[in-house]
Amino acid sequence: MKIHFPIAFCFSGLLLISGCQSVPKHTTSAALNYKAGLLPISIPVQIRYQDEVNLLRLNKLLGEKEGFSNQERSQMFYERGLIYDRMGLAAHSRYDLNQSIIANPNFAPAYNILGLYMLLSRSYEEAFEAFDSSLELDSTMDYTYLHRAVGFYQIERYQLAQSDIEKFYSLDPTDPYRVLWRYIITSKIDPKNAYSTLKNTLRDKDDNRYAWSIVDVIAGRVSENQFLKALANAEYDNQGLAQRLCEAYFYLGQWHKLLGDDNKATYYFKLTTTTNIHDFVEYKYALIELAADQLAIQEQQEE
Repeated sequence: MKIHFPIAFCFSGLLLISGCQSVPKHTTSAALNYKAGLLPISIPVQIRYQDEVNLLRLNKLLGEKEGFSNQERSQMFYERGLIYDRMGLAAHSRYDLNQSIIANPNFAPAYNILGLYMLLSRSYEEAFEAFDSSLELDSTMDYTYLHRAVGFYQIERYQLAQSDIEKFYSLDPTDPYRVLWRYIITSKIDPKNAYSTLKNTLRDKDDNRYAWSIVDVIAGRVSENQFLKALANAEYDNQGLAQRLCEAYFYLGQWHKLLGDDNKATYYFKLTTTTNIHDFVEYKYALIELAADQLAIQEQQEE
């Protein structure tokens, strides 16, 4: 699930944020892996040439001392931060997001993504401050509710997490990703009700969004094996396959974690990160899960 970034405007014809729609092209590598008894994998996604070009153009624009307002410079820092984010250059991205806020302290999207980086570094107080600022400045930043819910979930403040995830879900009940997240978070409070709600949530007959197939697995309508086999044989180019695998392995990991199979959950989270889809929330949340696993291991060793 690609993070949704509001875009105020673009510069010099830059196509800074492109959609994640994959071009259907038949690929046999994942199918061959699955037939050999291995889980489907993709080639790790590499830095895109268009991002490199856009980065050079933004560097040139930001190097100009005059000609842009603070709001325009804030937007450019934000755009460059998103490019660095897609490249996996977290420190560069965080720096630009901070510069975006310095240039325009009222720019809500920068607070939203900066808060997500704070979650990655386990700086929860700073993360919640960033999310609160984002929502105070723009109450339509619905993905901020998801990020804040995940933060509360990580520190076991489940009631607060449920409040935010219900708000996130209510803003688009037809979105299968929101269905999945509501299930994940509410399972910590009332697992039976969470599962029953998920199972009774059905898609519209014309809604063929990919994430509904993940819902079907968790709801027991399709087996995990059937799902992975279908994914391995689907017609995607490598970029599209990597995106689908990033999502699939993350949510399967969350599912197995809720079922108590921590080893399989960790394995799926690791597979999520092999895709290199840095700008998907599933990639970032998989890193958070793996960091939590490492911390738990360290604490056990110190006892």
